[in-house]
Amino acid sequence: MVQISTKRRNILIASIIVVVLVVSSFGAVIIYNRLTATRISLSLSTTQTIILQGSSSQIQVEVDSKGNPENATLTALLNSTSIQCSFAPATGKSSFISTITITVPDSTPSENYSLTVKASGDASMANSSCTISVLNNNVTVSGKIHITSPYALNVGSLQFKDTRTTAIYTVNPSFEDDNDSYYSYNIILNNEETYNITVNFHYGLPSFTPFSANGFMGNLTVFAPAESDTMQEQDFTYNHLQ
Repeated sequence: MVQISTKRRNILIASIIVVVLVVSSFGAVIIYNRLTATRISLSLSTTQTIILQGSSSQIQVEVDSKGNPENATLTALLNSTSIQCSFAPATGKSSFISTITITVPDSTPSENYSLTVKASGDASMANSSCTISVLNNNVTVSGKIHITSPYALNVGSLQFKDTRTTAIYTVNPSFEDDNDSYYSYNIILNNEETYNITVNFHYGLPSFTPFSANGFMGNLTVFAPAESDTMQEQDFTYNHLQ
């Protein structure tokens, strides 16, 4: 009787050991699968890119993975029907870097758009987002010109010379006299460009033939953010013969 009880106890102990080993092996398999399973991550080189209408820009997309390498396909989700996005390359084996080219047609309204880039793998996926700020090409710039001189003078024109393209834009200011004599101007210039400003004028004494002269008034960098096409109160002062 004692031998039978001992035998049953040994069988029970052996069964428990087998169950423990099976459960441990199963748990180890789960942990191993989790450790070796591929997890894709995706990051963009910027959180915002600024693009003029009719222009394009590029940002980098980095696809990384933990675990076994995995084939991934890149796609772009954008809340605009006119902006175009292309990847080079569009697919790759993690880890890899791709370049996304963002093309903005002239007709694209100036505003902020949301771009989400998604990487889809064999068993996982990841995404990251950034803002595309589309700027107006043309910006209306206005302001006042104050010129001081020991002589009587008359302003003929104001010139804006693009420091990059050397193109010159000219406007004829209007004289204003509301207890603060000045000339006002209003001109359309290109966004994100820098200009050298020169004033052309005539000066002299009353009843005498006036002299022609010009003076450098300074630089102006034009910038109007998304959803804006104006840049106001850009005032300049020039001191003649002082």
